[in-house]
Amino acid sequence: MIRTFRWILCALVVPVTLFAESDERFFEIQRARLSSSDVFEIRDAIDKLTFVKSNRGIRDLISALEGPSNFPTSPTNAPTVKFYAAHALGKKGDKIAIPYLIKTYQKESANIPEYNPKKGRTWKDGVADSTSISSPYFYEDGEIPITLTCGEILRTLGSLPFTSESEATIKSALTSPNFYLRSSAADAIYLSGKKDFLSSLLDSLGKETVPYAKISLLSAVVGLERLPNQNYKAVLESLTDKDPEVRVKASEALRRLDFRTSAPYLEKVMQSENNVKVLNQMKSDYQFLVSFHTP
Repeated sequence: MIRTFRWILCALVVPVTLFAESDERFFEIQRARLSSSDVFEIRDAIDKLTFVKSNRGIRDLISALEGPSNFPTSPTNAPTVKFYAAHALGKKGDKIAIPYLIKTYQKESANIPEYNPKKGRTWKDGVADSTSISSPYFYEDGEIPITLTCGEILRTLGSLPFTSESEATIKSALTSPNFYLRSSAADAIYLSGKKDFLSSLLDSLGKETVPYAKISLLSAVVGLERLPNQNYKAVLESLTDKDPEVRVKASEALRRLDFRTSAPYLEKVMQSENNVKVLNQMKSDYQFLVSFHTP
């Protein structure tokens, strides 16, 4: 009887021990890959650490966000790495990352110019997918500029539990001289769900002249108000804007607002949409609005 008990105990303990060793080995491997000279390998390691159910790996993601201070030109310091590290930290949802995100944002955004001209790229070169609110620049993954990275940091701060420091950072970005940072600050406010920001958003909206930033601010206002008012009507009107980036942003705004009454408007504008990327986005958002799903 005692021998049988010992056998059962060993059968239980050995797999647990092997699992623990395997688990530790996984993190060692990803940690080593984060030091790679290949940006795409680093990104893959970040992806793997993102979807670990526990909070293990958060410190590694923070290290990837910060990069080595003694070797600024290293691939591990690339804006692309910081972009995906920030995105991953938002997915993890742990407020321990907040001071590191703010520090990185303040450091990197200090040298961003007032305007950041787009490259001559097409929609298929984008870093965005059907649920992304990240980019009007349409750069390839390996060429994401620091402006997009700082925007992603702002959105991450908006999705994490608010602190006085993160609130101050987002509010400051709302008046940034760079239109994309203003847009990203609006996204961050929407993601935060803080209606206290509505007056600041409306004030900024009244002063905004750049179309992409304007639709970003308007989308945030409508997302927080959740009312079929004039602001909502303005988003619907933006579905026919001459700028395809604005049309996509308006479509995304209607999806996240999730008013079924928006579906007929999307259905109508899809009939005349000639940009493949915009049309695909609208189709996806339309299907979301008319389908049954859990709010």
